[in-house]
Amino acid sequence: MSYNTSRTTGHTGRTTRLLTGALAIAALVAALVALWQTQFRPLTPPGYCWGTWPGGDTRDGGLFQRGVRHRTADERAPTPERPSGHCALSWRGGRGPQAYHQRVTVRLDTGPRGADQRRSWLDGLFAGGGTALPGGLPGFVAAGSGALVLPESCDVDGRPSVVSLTGTFTDSTARAGHPGFPQGSTPEITGKLLIEIANRAINVSSCASGPPLRIPRAPVGDGRDGTDEGVDGRAGDDCAIPALAAGEAKGTGHPATAARSSRGTLRTCAVPSADGRPAIRFAAIGIPRLVALFDGLTGDRPPAPGWRAHGRIEATRALVRADCAGRPTVFALRTGPGRTHTRLDDARVAFPALVDEVARRAGCARLRT
Repeated sequence: MSYNTSRTTGHTGRTTRLLTGALAIAALVAALVALWQTQFRPLTPPGYCWGTWPGGDTRDGGLFQRGVRHRTADERAPTPERPSGHCALSWRGGRGPQAYHQRVTVRLDTGPRGADQRRSWLDGLFAGGGTALPGGLPGFVAAGSGALVLPESCDVDGRPSVVSLTGTFTDSTARAGHPGFPQGSTPEITGKLLIEIANRAINVSSCASGPPLRIPRAPVGDGRDGTDEGVDGRAGDDCAIPALAAGEAKGTGHPATAARSSRGTLRTCAVPSADGRPAIRFAAIGIPRLVALFDGLTGDRPPAPGWRAHGRIEATRALVRADCAGRPTVFALRTGPGRTHTRLDDARVAFPALVDEVARRAGCARLRT
């Protein structure tokens, strides 16, 4: 018996040719990928917080130390069409007594439009106080938090864009969180991370051109870059108020390193209550891009007769804007949640005395007659 095999043979041949072609294409793609990896850069896991920090461990200087685990991220990256974003990143590290849970929160925002809502937003932004960034950068950092105003080209509807960063960790010995990072909680560490996320925000939103933001190598007060005139040796304790009874303010201030420069001044301090919570927080801000955050909030009337300033002074908070040696300067105070059970708890008493003393130390003419 004979069989006709011509159709079967033809079908098999076509299948073989298709399979051979597919294998050749796959091999070509694999070769191209290998070439790209070796000639350009290796494939890496996606970065965190808009691609700012790579996913791999680092021995030092990076966000992830060796051995961290259980990383989670909830983020929304800014875009040119939507120049705002957030990132909440957490992980665990260490073992046994050295175990900890770390959380980093980053935001890019312009703050709300409404005056009351904006004042509350600014209260939170400046709540940690801190040290002025060197080199004229419009920002400040503390051990576990910081904020930086982006260039004017990144403004949205006339409001400055701000990158803020907050880091907290909980270790095995405490239930409450600590600010910063267990490997080291210094303003320098926070400042480095803040600059990294700010540069990434500028890049992905395409809101500014030019070289990336950098913290100069020279320390604050070195004066070699021509902007910083050095730490004000007269600054002392900005929250020790001579105009009030000595027992009410002595030894209670926690001033920032007050970087005085040709581009402005930033002074912050706080008075804690007996239980450690802040009773008052005070800030004197003369850096132009930081002052711009308060535009439209102080009105055009003095807070009281005899003031050379515009703004309001209330029982729990105060905000005025004045000309200080030819430089627009904002003075702000809010009380609580702690209490000292002294006159410091009333902003109408504490704020004028603080403004008088800080203005004098900054070389500013008296704001009250």
